[in-house]
Amino acid sequence: MSAFGDFEHISAVATVDLTACQYRIVGIDGTLVGSDAMSLGVLINHPKSGESMHVGYMGHMKAFCAGTITLGAELMVTTSGCLLANVTSGAGIVGKAMKAASSGSLVEFIGNFVNVPTNVGGIA
Repeated sequence: MSAFGDFEHISAVATVDLTACQYRIVGIDGTLVGSDAMSLGVLINHPKSGESMHVGYMGHMKAFCAGTITLGAELMVTTSGCLLANVTSGAGIVGKAMKAASSGSLVEFIGNFVNVPTNVGGIA
């Protein structure tokens, strides 16, 4: 069973219907994201378009994962706002798994979406 601990959160406006997207990664534009480049954090509630979305951006959180996650795996954002073990590089790491998880389940992790190291447009 996944759990939340202490985490920092903010509110922003959902620009699309996110009622079926709780515990997925959302972006600064108020939509579901498919990469770390525009990630804001984990959606805590399930807002409709135009409603306030509550987003956890740093701390002890849980989110849906795509693929098998092992204990201690470094995590990145992948399609459909899910987390995936980062096995290719150090770029785009948003957290570290606190427990193992299977694909499609919730993974408990320590995350930081504020300082995600990316290489967007050649800027490191």
